[in-house]
Amino acid sequence: MSITIQEVTDAQQWNTFLTSQPRGHLLQSYEWGELNQYLGGRIYRLGALDNGRLVGAMLLSVAPVPLPASLPGVHFSWLYSVRGPTVERPDSPALAALIEYAHKVAKKEHAVVLRVEPNIADDDPDMDIWLAAYHKLGFHSNPTSVHGRRSWVLDITPPAEKLLADCKMTWRQNIRASERKGVIVREANGEEDFDTYYALLTVTSERDAFFIHNKEYHKEILRHFASKGDAILYLAEHEGEALAAKMLIRFGDWCWDMFGASSNNKRNLKATYLLQYRCFLWAKERGCSYFDFRTIPEILEPGEEMWGVYEYKKGFGGFSRLNMPTQDYVYRSFIYNSWRKMVEMRRAQRHKERQKVELERAARGKTEKE
Repeated sequence: MSITIQEVTDAQQWNTFLTSQPRGHLLQSYEWGELNQYLGGRIYRLGALDNGRLVGAMLLSVAPVPLPASLPGVHFSWLYSVRGPTVERPDSPALAALIEYAHKVAKKEHAVVLRVEPNIADDDPDMDIWLAAYHKLGFHSNPTSVHGRRSWVLDITPPAEKLLADCKMTWRQNIRASERKGVIVREANGEEDFDTYYALLTVTSERDAFFIHNKEYHKEILRHFASKGDAILYLAEHEGEALAAKMLIRFGDWCWDMFGASSNNKRNLKATYLLQYRCFLWAKERGCSYFDFRTIPEILEPGEEMWGVYEYKKGFGGFSRLNMPTQDYVYRSFIYNSWRKMVEMRRAQRHKERQKVELERAARGKTEKE
């Protein structure tokens, strides 16, 4: 095998390779690179080719290191591959070739670290072999991840009736009751519906204390994927009032629950439960095998950040999927160590704030039940 590395500009070639691989991921897709650039970032789409055939891919983003003080004429960056690189097997020469080329990019970009978080999880029997392959290339494991390590996944290949039957009893009751009480789920259409979606998302972010990008960025996401039938925006309504919304994206045979939002009104109608079930049906209709609810707590213990969200997702059935640890290749250890300590301090503070939100959310849930 003779491997050459080059930047890939053919979207079809890139996505066809990723969707053909069991470890390909939406966040490595050609469109996701475009979205990074829309936010003002810089990217490299590195392809490993064997006699013209793509056998490896790595979407790299470049971002400045947020140092506490800046020096005139001095800048440092970090390189990041979220859920990448993607190669066919741990011993593939494509992996070493991609990393070697990334080192050249790092030198050009004055990088402090090359950070990768491949789409390899505990449902992969070769996860330890993959980990050893990265360590052999000079990486070390970093317990602090950028993208959440653990997600909740549902196998949606069974019939729709079986998916409903596999939900917890209360979840099934909520789905049926919501429909019976007149909640309808429909596809969002037009500017007004999009504004409704984003207004609900804003309410949810304020209530649950999480960051959201601006409205134009969300439009851009939908534009890139919906034009090919790979995304949908759903609204759940009751008597004309929007109560919940979802944005879904399909890539290959996976569907991602990208963004969810809900109103503070009529929560007794349980519109989010009916909406969630309809999302499974949309993904099934498009040939997906798996539905990724996205992030849940890395440590599955009560009181952890997002514990309430985890309990909600778990009620629909499915399984936990823990990604391999973040892998760092360090170029400038002094800056890297200082930056890492700063990040750990910020995360500890954020964790305290999120725990407070979780306690408040749990209290709200108890009040609603009473």
